Amino acid sequence: MSGHGTQRVWLGRLGRASSAVAVLAVTVAVVAGGMRLPSATAHAVPDPTASVPASATSLVCPGPVQLPDGARSTGSEFDSVPVAPRTSTQTVTVGSDAGAALVRALDGTTVGDLAAGGASLQLDDVAAATVVRADAGVGGTTQVAAASTTLTSAGDLRGLAAASCQPASAQSWLVGGATSTGSTARLVLVNAGSTAAQVTWRVWGSAGPVDLTTDRALVAPGAQKVVDLAAVAGEQRALVVQVSVSGGQVSAHLQDDRLDGFTPAGTDLVVAGSAPAQRQIVPGLVVEASAVGDSSQPVLRLLAPDVDTTAHLSLLGSSGPVELPGAESVDLTAGQVVDVPLGGLPADRYTVVVDADASFVASASFSRTGQAGELDDTARVERALAASTGSGGGLVAVPAGTTSTLVVGAVGDGTEVAADLSATGQVEVIGTDGRVLVTHDLSVDAGTTGAWSIDDLAPDGQGSKVAAVRLVTSSDSGASLVWALVATVAQDDGELVTLLDPVRVEAGAAEVQVRSDPALGLG
Repeated sequence: MSGHGTQRVWLGRLGRASSAVAVLAVTVAVVAGGMRLPSATAHAVPDPTASVPASATSLVCPGPVQLPDGARSTGSEFDSVPVAPRTSTQTVTVGSDAGAALVRALDGTTVGDLAAGGASLQLDDVAAATVVRADAGVGGTTQVAAASTTLTSAGDLRGLAAASCQPASAQSWLVGGATSTGSTARLVLVNAGSTAAQVTWRVWGSAGPVDLTTDRALVAPGAQKVVDLAAVAGEQRALVVQVSVSGGQVSAHLQDDRLDGFTPAGTDLVVAGSAPAQRQIVPGLVVEASAVGDSSQPVLRLLAPDVDTTAHLSLLGSSGPVELPGAESVDLTAGQVVDVPLGGLPADRYTVVVDADASFVASASFSRTGQAGELDDTARVERALAASTGSGGGLVAVPAGTTSTLVVGAVGDGTEVAADLSATGQVEVIGTDGRVLVTHDLSVDAGTTGAWSIDDLAPDGQGSKVAAVRLVTSSDSGASLVWALVATVAQDDGELVTLLDPVRVEAGAAEVQVRSDPALGLG
Protein backbone atom coordinates (compact mmCIF):
# COMPACT_ATOMS: atom_id res chain seq x y z
CA MET A 1 0.00 0.00 0.00
CA SER A 2 1.41 3.37 -0.90
CA GLY A 3 0.64 7.00 -0.27
CA HIS A 4 2.46 10.31 -0.17
CA GLY A 5 5.60 9.51 1.72
CA THR A 6 6.39 5.94 2.68
CA GLN A 7 3.59 4.07 4.41
CA ARG A 8 3.01 0.40 5.51
CA VAL A 9 1.49 -1.44 8.73
CA TRP A 10 2.03 -4.51 10.97
CA LEU A 11 0.28 -6.02 13.93
CA GLY A 12 1.71 -5.60 17.37
CA ARG A 13 0.75 -8.10 19.98
CA LEU A 14 -0.61 -7.22 23.33
CA GLY A 15 1.42 -8.73 26.12
CA ARG A 16 0.30 -9.52 29.54
CA ALA A 17 2.60 -9.00 32.44
CA SER A 18 2.31 -11.78 34.99
CA SER A 19 2.42 -10.73 38.59
CA ALA A 20 4.97 -12.07 41.05
CA VAL A 21 3.79 -14.30 43.88
CA ALA A 22 4.67 -12.99 47.30
CA VAL A 23 6.08 -15.54 49.75
CA LEU A 24 5.60 -15.21 53.47
CA ALA A 25 8.28 -17.00 55.50
CA VAL A 26 7.35 -17.56 59.11
CA THR A 27 9.95 -18.70 61.61
CA VAL A 28 8.84 -19.40 65.16
CA ALA A 29 11.38 -19.48 67.98
CA VAL A 30 10.20 -20.72 71.35
CA VAL A 31 12.31 -20.35 74.47
CA ALA A 32 11.24 -22.33 77.53
CA GLY A 33 13.20 -23.11 80.73
CA GLY A 34 16.41 -21.79 79.25
CA MET A 35 16.26 -24.30 76.36
CA ARG A 36 15.76 -23.16 72.72
CA LEU A 37 13.61 -25.48 70.64
CA PRO A 38 14.48 -26.05 66.96
CA SER A 39 13.01 -23.49 64.57
CA ALA A 40 9.93 -24.54 62.65
CA THR A 41 10.55 -25.24 58.96
CA ALA A 42 9.69 -22.28 56.70
CA HIS A 43 7.04 -22.94 54.03
CA ALA A 44 6.40 -20.95 50.85
CA VAL A 45 2.69 -20.16 50.83
CA PRO A 46 1.54 -18.64 47.54
CA ASP A 47 -1.26 -16.11 47.70
CA PRO A 48 -4.39 -17.27 45.92
CA THR A 49 -5.45 -15.56 42.72
CA ALA A 50 -8.90 -14.68 41.50
CA SER A 51 -10.05 -13.95 37.96
CA VAL A 52 -11.69 -10.58 37.45
CA PRO A 53 -14.03 -10.83 34.47
CA ALA A 54 -13.99 -8.01 31.97
CA SER A 55 -17.02 -5.78 32.26
CA ALA A 56 -19.25 -4.75 29.39
CA THR A 57 -18.27 -1.63 27.45
CA SER A 58 -20.75 1.24 27.15
CA LEU A 59 -20.45 3.97 24.51
CA VAL A 60 -22.67 7.06 24.34
CA CYS A 61 -23.62 8.29 20.87
CA PRO A 62 -24.61 11.94 20.29
CA GLY A 63 -28.11 12.56 19.01
CA PRO A 64 -29.11 14.86 16.13
CA VAL A 65 -27.86 18.43 15.97
CA GLN A 66 -30.09 20.84 17.84
CA LEU A 67 -32.25 23.16 15.74
CA PRO A 68 -32.10 26.90 16.49
CA ASP A 69 -34.54 28.03 19.16
CA GLY A 70 -38.02 28.21 17.69
CA ALA A 71 -36.93 26.78 14.34
CA ARG A 72 -38.80 24.02 12.55
CA SER A 73 -38.05 22.24 9.32
CA THR A 74 -41.16 22.67 7.15
CA GLY A 75 -39.56 22.13 3.75
CA SER A 76 -39.81 25.78 2.69
CA GLU A 77 -36.69 27.17 1.03
CA PHE A 78 -37.13 30.31 3.14
CA ASP A 79 -36.84 28.42 6.45
CA SER A 80 -33.63 28.70 8.42
CA VAL A 81 -33.57 24.88 8.26
CA PRO A 82 -35.34 24.05 4.97
CA VAL A 83 -34.44 20.36 5.14
CA ALA A 84 -34.54 18.18 8.22
CA PRO A 85 -31.18 16.96 9.53
CA ARG A 86 -30.74 13.21 8.97
CA THR A 87 -28.98 11.33 11.75
CA SER A 88 -27.72 7.76 11.66
CA THR A 89 -25.56 5.57 13.89
CA GLN A 90 -23.16 2.84 12.80
CA THR A 91 -22.15 0.18 15.36
CA VAL A 92 -19.55 -2.55 14.79
CA THR A 93 -18.29 -5.46 16.87
CA VAL A 94 -15.19 -7.16 15.51
CA GLY A 95 -14.09 -10.77 15.28
CA SER A 96 -15.53 -14.23 15.83
CA ASP A 97 -14.78 -13.90 19.55
CA ALA A 98 -16.74 -10.64 19.94
CA GLY A 99 -19.54 -10.52 22.49
CA ALA A 100 -23.13 -9.53 21.79
CA ALA A 101 -24.14 -5.86 21.87
CA LEU A 102 -27.32 -3.84 22.32
CA VAL A 103 -28.17 -0.32 21.16
CA ARG A 104 -30.59 1.39 23.52
CA ALA A 105 -32.40 4.67 23.86
CA LEU A 106 -31.71 6.67 27.02
CA ASP A 107 -34.90 5.31 28.59
CA GLY A 108 -33.51 1.78 28.27
CA THR A 109 -35.61 0.73 25.29
CA THR A 110 -33.68 -1.57 22.94
CA VAL A 111 -33.57 -0.14 19.41
CA GLY A 112 -31.10 -2.61 17.89
CA ASP A 113 -28.92 -5.60 18.68
CA LEU A 114 -25.78 -7.29 17.36
CA ALA A 115 -25.26 -11.02 17.77
CA ALA A 116 -22.07 -12.41 19.26
CA GLY A 117 -19.32 -13.32 16.82
CA GLY A 118 -18.95 -9.98 15.03
CA ALA A 119 -21.60 -7.86 13.32
CA SER A 120 -22.56 -4.34 12.33
CA LEU A 121 -25.77 -2.36 12.59
CA GLN A 122 -26.83 0.87 10.92
CA LEU A 123 -29.77 2.79 12.40
CA ASP A 124 -31.30 5.58 10.32
CA ASP A 125 -33.59 8.47 11.32
CA VAL A 126 -32.21 8.48 14.85
CA ALA A 127 -34.13 10.99 16.96
CA ALA A 128 -32.07 11.16 20.17
CA ALA A 129 -28.86 10.07 21.85
CA THR A 130 -28.30 6.32 22.09
CA VAL A 131 -26.13 3.99 24.17
CA VAL A 132 -24.18 0.98 22.89
CA ARG A 133 -23.50 -1.75 25.45
CA ALA A 134 -21.17 -4.52 24.28
CA ASP A 135 -20.46 -7.65 26.30
CA ALA A 136 -16.90 -8.86 26.67
CA GLY A 137 -16.10 -11.61 24.19
CA VAL A 138 -13.98 -14.73 24.36
CA GLY A 139 -10.82 -13.97 26.33
CA GLY A 140 -12.46 -10.97 27.94
CA THR A 141 -11.60 -8.43 25.25
CA THR A 142 -14.12 -5.95 23.88
CA GLN A 143 -13.79 -4.88 20.25
CA VAL A 144 -16.57 -2.37 19.59
CA ALA A 145 -16.90 1.01 17.92
CA ALA A 146 -19.82 3.22 16.99
CA ALA A 147 -20.33 6.60 15.35
CA SER A 148 -23.15 9.10 15.09
CA THR A 149 -23.50 11.17 11.91
CA THR A 150 -25.86 14.05 11.12
CA LEU A 151 -26.13 15.34 7.55
CA THR A 152 -27.87 18.68 6.96
CA SER A 153 -27.71 19.48 3.27
CA ALA A 154 -29.00 23.07 3.38
CA GLY A 155 -29.95 25.92 5.69
CA ASP A 156 -28.32 27.45 8.74
CA LEU A 157 -27.10 24.05 9.96
CA ARG A 158 -25.64 23.00 6.60
CA GLY A 159 -22.86 20.59 7.34
CA LEU A 160 -21.70 17.07 8.15
CA ALA A 161 -21.42 16.60 11.92
CA ALA A 162 -20.09 13.26 13.16
CA ALA A 163 -18.37 11.84 16.21
CA SER A 164 -17.24 8.48 17.49
CA CYS A 165 -19.34 7.25 20.39
CA GLN A 166 -17.25 7.33 23.57
CA PRO A 167 -17.53 6.15 27.19
CA ALA A 168 -19.04 8.59 29.67
CA SER A 169 -16.54 10.46 31.84
CA ALA A 170 -16.26 12.38 35.09
CA GLN A 171 -14.32 15.18 33.37
CA SER A 172 -14.15 16.51 29.81
CA TRP A 173 -12.20 19.28 28.09
CA LEU A 174 -14.07 20.77 25.12
CA VAL A 175 -11.79 23.04 23.09
CA GLY A 176 -13.88 24.84 20.49
CA GLY A 177 -16.98 26.86 19.85
CA ALA A 178 -17.92 30.54 20.09
CA THR A 179 -20.86 32.71 21.15
CA SER A 180 -19.97 35.90 19.26
CA THR A 181 -22.26 37.33 16.58
CA GLY A 182 -23.14 34.65 14.03
CA SER A 183 -21.93 31.79 16.25
CA THR A 184 -23.96 29.42 18.40
CA ALA A 185 -22.58 26.97 20.95
CA ARG A 186 -24.72 24.46 22.81
CA LEU A 187 -23.34 22.29 25.60
CA VAL A 188 -24.99 18.86 25.39
CA LEU A 189 -24.85 16.67 28.51
CA VAL A 190 -26.04 13.05 28.30
CA ASN A 191 -26.49 10.95 31.43
CA ALA A 192 -26.83 7.31 30.39
CA GLY A 193 -26.41 6.10 33.98
CA SER A 194 -28.94 5.07 36.59
CA THR A 195 -28.30 7.91 39.06
CA ALA A 196 -28.58 11.67 38.78
CA ALA A 197 -25.37 13.52 37.92
CA GLN A 198 -24.42 16.95 39.25
CA VAL A 199 -22.55 18.69 36.44
CA THR A 200 -20.48 21.86 36.75
CA TRP A 201 -18.55 23.71 34.08
CA ARG A 202 -15.83 26.32 33.78
CA VAL A 203 -15.46 28.47 30.66
CA TRP A 204 -12.46 30.37 29.34
CA GLY A 205 -12.47 33.00 26.59
CA SER A 206 -9.90 35.14 24.82
CA ALA A 207 -9.85 37.62 27.73
CA GLY A 208 -9.58 34.97 30.45
CA PRO A 209 -11.98 32.97 32.65
CA VAL A 210 -15.58 33.93 31.89
CA ASP A 211 -17.93 35.17 34.62
CA LEU A 212 -20.89 32.83 34.09
CA THR A 213 -24.57 33.43 34.76
CA THR A 214 -24.81 29.79 35.85
CA ASP A 215 -22.22 27.05 36.15
CA ARG A 216 -24.09 23.89 37.06
CA ALA A 217 -27.00 21.61 36.21
CA LEU A 218 -28.50 18.41 37.54
CA VAL A 219 -28.93 15.81 34.78
CA ALA A 220 -31.47 13.11 35.58
CA PRO A 221 -30.65 9.46 34.88
CA GLY A 222 -31.44 8.47 31.31
CA ALA A 223 -31.79 12.10 30.25
CA GLN A 224 -30.12 14.82 28.19
CA LYS A 225 -29.58 18.46 29.16
CA VAL A 226 -28.78 21.18 26.61
CA VAL A 227 -27.22 24.45 27.81
CA ASP A 228 -27.17 27.43 25.43
CA LEU A 229 -23.76 28.93 26.11
CA ALA A 230 -24.82 32.25 24.60
CA ALA A 231 -27.02 32.72 27.68
CA VAL A 232 -24.27 31.53 30.04
CA ALA A 233 -21.14 33.04 28.45
CA GLY A 234 -22.24 35.46 25.75
CA GLU A 235 -20.11 37.26 23.14
CA GLN A 236 -17.08 34.99 23.36
CA ARG A 237 -15.24 34.52 20.05
CA ALA A 238 -13.17 31.57 21.31
CA LEU A 239 -14.26 29.07 23.97
CA VAL A 240 -12.77 26.30 26.07
CA VAL A 241 -15.14 24.45 28.42
CA GLN A 242 -14.17 22.11 31.24
CA VAL A 243 -17.01 19.83 32.37
CA SER A 244 -16.82 18.09 35.76
CA VAL A 245 -19.28 15.58 37.20
CA SER A 246 -20.05 14.39 40.71
CA GLY A 247 -22.43 11.56 41.49
CA GLY A 248 -21.89 9.77 38.19
CA GLN A 249 -20.51 10.21 34.70
CA VAL A 250 -21.85 11.96 31.61
CA SER A 251 -21.00 12.28 27.95
CA ALA A 252 -20.41 15.92 27.00
CA HIS A 253 -19.95 17.69 23.68
CA LEU A 254 -20.53 21.10 22.12
CA GLN A 255 -22.56 21.74 19.01
CA ASP A 256 -20.85 24.57 17.14
CA ASP A 257 -22.66 26.22 14.22
CA ARG A 258 -21.90 29.50 12.50
CA LEU A 259 -23.35 31.97 10.02
CA ASP A 260 -21.63 34.61 7.92
CA GLY A 261 -24.53 37.03 7.78
CA PHE A 262 -27.24 34.76 6.36
CA THR A 263 -24.78 32.34 4.73
CA PRO A 264 -24.07 29.02 6.46
CA ALA A 265 -20.46 28.83 7.70
CA GLY A 266 -20.29 25.32 9.10
CA THR A 267 -21.73 22.99 11.74
CA ASP A 268 -19.81 20.35 13.68
CA LEU A 269 -19.44 18.74 17.11
CA VAL A 270 -16.70 19.67 19.58
CA VAL A 271 -15.81 16.41 21.33
CA ALA A 272 -13.64 15.87 24.38
CA GLY A 273 -9.91 16.04 23.78
CA SER A 274 -6.88 15.23 25.88
CA ALA A 275 -6.62 16.71 29.37
CA PRO A 276 -4.04 19.45 30.00
CA ALA A 277 -0.49 18.23 29.34
CA GLN A 278 2.87 19.56 28.18
CA ARG A 279 2.45 17.94 24.75
CA GLN A 280 -0.72 17.91 22.65
CA ILE A 281 -1.15 16.21 19.27
CA VAL A 282 -3.98 17.02 16.87
CA PRO A 283 -4.23 14.56 13.95
CA GLY A 284 -6.24 14.51 10.76
CA LEU A 285 -6.08 18.02 9.32
CA VAL A 286 -6.72 17.82 5.57
CA VAL A 287 -6.54 21.42 4.45
CA GLU A 288 -7.15 23.36 1.28
CA ALA A 289 -4.73 26.06 0.20
CA SER A 290 -5.55 29.33 1.95
CA ALA A 291 -4.07 32.78 2.34
CA VAL A 292 -3.25 34.46 5.62
CA GLY A 293 -6.38 36.18 6.89
CA ASP A 294 -8.89 34.10 4.93
CA SER A 295 -12.05 33.45 6.93
CA SER A 296 -11.79 29.79 5.89
CA GLN A 297 -8.15 29.32 6.97
CA PRO A 298 -7.31 26.48 9.36
CA VAL A 299 -6.96 27.51 13.01
CA LEU A 300 -5.20 26.03 16.04
CA ARG A 301 -6.79 26.79 19.44
CA LEU A 302 -4.70 26.76 22.64
CA LEU A 303 -5.28 27.42 26.35
CA ALA A 304 -2.87 27.22 29.27
CA PRO A 305 -5.40 27.24 32.14
CA ASP A 306 -3.04 27.76 35.09
CA VAL A 307 0.32 29.40 34.29
CA ASP A 308 1.95 31.40 31.51
CA THR A 309 3.98 29.40 29.01
CA THR A 310 5.24 29.37 25.43
CA ALA A 311 3.89 26.80 22.97
CA HIS A 312 6.14 25.47 20.20
CA LEU A 313 4.38 24.22 17.05
CA SER A 314 5.33 21.53 14.55
CA LEU A 315 3.22 20.92 11.44
CA LEU A 316 3.92 17.48 9.98
CA GLY A 317 2.92 17.24 6.32
CA SER A 318 3.19 14.45 3.75
CA SER A 319 6.89 15.15 3.14
CA GLY A 320 7.92 16.21 6.63
CA PRO A 321 7.72 19.25 8.91
CA VAL A 322 6.40 22.42 7.27
CA GLU A 323 7.45 25.85 8.48
CA LEU A 324 4.79 28.53 8.80
CA PRO A 325 6.43 31.90 9.46
CA GLY A 326 5.10 33.52 12.60
CA ALA A 327 3.55 30.32 13.95
CA GLU A 328 6.63 28.48 15.24
CA SER A 329 6.00 29.61 18.82
CA VAL A 330 3.10 31.25 20.62
CA ASP A 331 3.09 32.94 24.02
CA LEU A 332 0.20 31.76 26.18
CA THR A 333 -1.09 33.89 29.04
CA ALA A 334 -2.68 31.81 31.77
CA GLY A 335 -6.45 31.56 31.35
CA GLN A 336 -6.63 33.23 27.94
CA VAL A 337 -7.76 31.27 24.86
CA VAL A 338 -5.57 31.88 21.81
CA ASP A 339 -6.50 31.13 18.20
CA VAL A 340 -3.42 30.65 16.01
CA PRO A 341 -4.22 31.19 12.29
CA LEU A 342 -2.65 28.63 9.98
CA GLY A 343 -3.42 30.41 6.72
CA GLY A 344 -0.70 30.09 4.12
CA LEU A 345 -0.22 26.35 4.54
CA PRO A 346 0.03 24.40 1.27
CA ALA A 347 -2.90 22.09 0.57
CA ASP A 348 -1.97 18.80 2.25
CA ARG A 349 -2.72 16.59 5.24
CA TYR A 350 -1.13 17.52 8.57
CA THR A 351 -0.55 16.35 12.11
CA VAL A 352 -0.09 19.22 14.58
CA VAL A 353 2.33 18.69 17.48
CA VAL A 354 2.54 21.33 20.22
CA ASP A 355 5.00 21.33 23.13
CA ALA A 356 5.26 23.65 26.14
CA ASP A 357 6.84 23.76 29.60
CA ALA A 358 3.43 23.99 31.31
CA SER A 359 0.19 22.08 30.79
CA PHE A 360 -2.26 23.28 28.16
CA VAL A 361 -5.10 22.03 25.92
CA ALA A 362 -5.45 22.22 22.15
CA SER A 363 -7.69 21.61 19.14
CA ALA A 364 -7.79 22.63 15.48
CA SER A 365 -10.30 23.32 12.73
CA PHE A 366 -10.16 23.25 8.94
CA SER A 367 -12.65 24.20 6.24
CA ARG A 368 -14.09 23.53 2.81
CA THR A 369 -15.22 26.48 0.70
CA GLY A 370 -18.28 25.83 -1.45
CA GLN A 371 -20.45 27.81 -3.85
CA ALA A 372 -22.59 30.80 -3.02
CA GLY A 373 -26.32 30.14 -3.05
CA GLU A 374 -28.84 32.17 -5.04
CA LEU A 375 -29.53 34.38 -2.03
CA ASP A 376 -25.98 34.38 -0.63
CA ASP A 377 -23.52 37.24 -0.87
CA THR A 378 -20.57 34.99 0.01
CA ALA A 379 -19.54 31.40 -0.58
CA ARG A 380 -20.81 28.75 1.79
CA VAL A 381 -18.22 27.29 4.15
CA GLU A 382 -18.08 23.96 5.94
CA ARG A 383 -15.79 23.34 8.93
CA ALA A 384 -14.42 20.24 10.66
CA LEU A 385 -13.15 20.27 14.23
CA ALA A 386 -10.24 18.09 15.39
CA ALA A 387 -9.59 17.35 19.06
CA SER A 388 -6.20 16.54 20.55
CA THR A 389 -5.76 12.82 21.12
CA GLY A 390 -3.30 10.20 22.26
CA SER A 391 -1.22 7.87 20.14
CA GLY A 392 -1.72 4.16 19.58
CA GLY A 393 -4.20 1.74 18.11
CA GLY A 394 -7.96 1.69 18.16
CA LEU A 395 -11.10 1.19 16.14
CA VAL A 396 -13.28 3.67 14.28
CA ALA A 397 -16.69 3.09 12.70
CA VAL A 398 -16.95 4.42 9.14
CA PRO A 399 -20.07 6.58 8.61
CA ALA A 400 -22.26 5.07 5.90
CA GLY A 401 -22.75 7.14 2.77
CA THR A 402 -19.50 9.07 3.15
CA THR A 403 -16.18 9.05 1.35
CA SER A 404 -13.67 8.46 4.12
CA THR A 405 -9.90 8.78 4.42
CA LEU A 406 -7.56 7.37 7.05
CA VAL A 407 -5.03 10.05 8.07
CA VAL A 408 -2.02 8.81 10.07
CA GLY A 409 0.87 10.83 11.49
CA ALA A 410 4.15 9.48 12.87
CA VAL A 411 5.29 11.55 15.83
CA GLY A 412 8.72 11.20 17.42
CA ASP A 413 8.82 10.68 21.16
CA GLY A 414 11.07 13.75 21.57
CA THR A 415 11.20 17.18 20.02
CA GLU A 416 14.06 16.10 17.73
CA VAL A 417 13.22 13.32 15.24
CA ALA A 418 15.90 11.03 13.82
CA ALA A 419 15.83 10.89 10.03
CA ASP A 420 15.70 7.09 9.89
CA LEU A 421 12.86 6.57 12.39
CA SER A 422 9.46 5.22 11.35
CA ALA A 423 6.30 4.12 13.13
CA THR A 424 4.71 0.83 12.09
CA GLY A 425 1.53 -1.13 12.58
CA GLN A 426 -1.31 -2.88 10.76
CA VAL A 427 -4.48 -1.49 9.25
CA GLU A 428 -7.38 -3.94 9.32
CA VAL A 429 -10.40 -3.16 7.14
CA ILE A 430 -13.54 -4.51 8.84
CA GLY A 431 -16.58 -5.62 6.82
CA THR A 432 -20.25 -5.32 7.70
CA ASP A 433 -20.15 -8.87 9.10
CA GLY A 434 -17.59 -7.81 11.70
CA ARG A 435 -14.80 -9.82 10.04
CA VAL A 436 -11.50 -8.55 8.66
CA LEU A 437 -11.75 -8.05 4.90
CA VAL A 438 -8.07 -7.30 4.38
CA THR A 439 -4.98 -6.36 6.39
CA HIS A 440 -2.32 -3.90 5.24
CA ASP A 441 1.16 -3.36 6.66
CA LEU A 442 1.81 0.29 7.44
CA SER A 443 5.05 2.21 7.95
CA VAL A 444 5.05 5.99 8.27
CA ASP A 445 8.30 7.95 8.35
CA ALA A 446 8.68 9.90 11.59
CA GLY A 447 7.75 13.55 11.14
CA THR A 448 5.35 12.89 8.25
CA THR A 449 1.61 12.33 7.75
CA GLY A 450 0.13 9.77 5.35
CA ALA A 451 -3.42 9.37 4.04
CA TRP A 452 -5.32 6.51 2.39
CA SER A 453 -8.83 6.37 0.99
CA ILE A 454 -10.96 3.67 2.60
CA ASP A 455 -12.12 2.69 -0.90
CA ASP A 456 -8.49 2.06 -1.85
CA LEU A 457 -7.84 0.06 1.32
CA ALA A 458 -10.87 -2.18 0.76
CA PRO A 459 -10.70 -5.20 -1.55
CA ASP A 460 -11.73 -4.44 -5.13
CA GLY A 461 -15.38 -3.46 -5.35
CA GLN A 462 -16.03 -3.83 -1.61
CA GLY A 463 -15.71 -0.23 -0.47
CA SER A 464 -19.42 -0.09 0.36
CA LYS A 465 -19.02 -3.13 2.62
CA VAL A 466 -16.53 -1.44 4.97
CA ALA A 467 -18.01 -0.85 8.42
CA ALA A 468 -14.89 0.05 10.40
CA VAL A 469 -11.12 0.39 10.37
CA ARG A 470 -8.83 -0.90 13.10
CA LEU A 471 -5.23 0.19 13.61
CA VAL A 472 -2.92 -2.05 15.61
CA THR A 473 0.42 -0.49 16.48
CA SER A 474 3.78 -2.21 16.84
CA SER A 475 6.22 -2.09 19.73
CA ASP A 476 7.94 1.16 20.65
CA SER A 477 10.37 2.36 17.97
CA GLY A 478 10.94 5.94 19.10
CA ALA A 479 7.95 7.16 17.05
CA SER A 480 4.21 6.71 17.56
CA LEU A 481 1.19 6.62 15.25
CA VAL A 482 -1.53 9.22 15.80
CA TRP A 483 -4.57 9.07 13.56
CA ALA A 484 -8.14 10.03 12.69
CA LEU A 485 -10.77 9.34 10.04
CA VAL A 486 -11.86 12.23 7.80
CA ALA A 487 -15.31 11.74 6.21
CA THR A 488 -16.77 13.81 3.38
CA VAL A 489 -20.00 14.10 1.41
CA ALA A 490 -20.03 15.76 -2.03
CA GLN A 491 -22.84 18.23 -2.83
CA ASP A 492 -23.51 20.55 -5.75
CA ASP A 493 -22.80 23.58 -3.54
CA GLY A 494 -19.57 22.17 -2.11
CA GLU A 495 -18.05 19.38 -0.07
CA LEU A 496 -19.11 18.70 3.51
CA VAL A 497 -16.47 17.38 5.91
CA THR A 498 -16.09 16.02 9.45
CA LEU A 499 -13.52 14.12 11.52
CA LEU A 500 -13.80 11.10 13.83
CA ASP A 501 -11.32 9.94 16.47
CA PRO A 502 -10.73 6.23 17.17
CA VAL A 503 -12.26 4.33 20.06
CA ARG A 504 -9.49 2.73 22.08
CA VAL A 505 -9.77 -1.07 22.33
CA GLU A 506 -10.57 -2.27 25.84
CA ALA A 507 -8.21 -4.65 27.64
CA GLY A 508 -9.40 -8.11 28.60
CA ALA A 509 -9.96 -9.84 31.90
CA ALA A 510 -7.15 -10.00 34.43
CA GLU A 511 -6.01 -12.05 37.38
CA VAL A 512 -5.32 -10.39 40.72
CA GLN A 513 -3.72 -11.66 43.90
CA VAL A 514 -5.89 -12.01 46.95
CA ARG A 515 -4.06 -11.17 50.17
CA SER A 516 -5.28 -11.03 53.72
CA ASP A 517 -4.93 -7.75 55.57
CA PRO A 518 -2.75 -8.32 58.66
CA ALA A 519 -4.54 -5.46 60.40
CA LEU A 520 -7.99 -6.88 59.75
CA GLY A 521 -9.90 -7.20 62.99
CA LEU A 522 -7.32 -5.28 65.05
CA GLY A 523 -8.16 -2.17 67.00
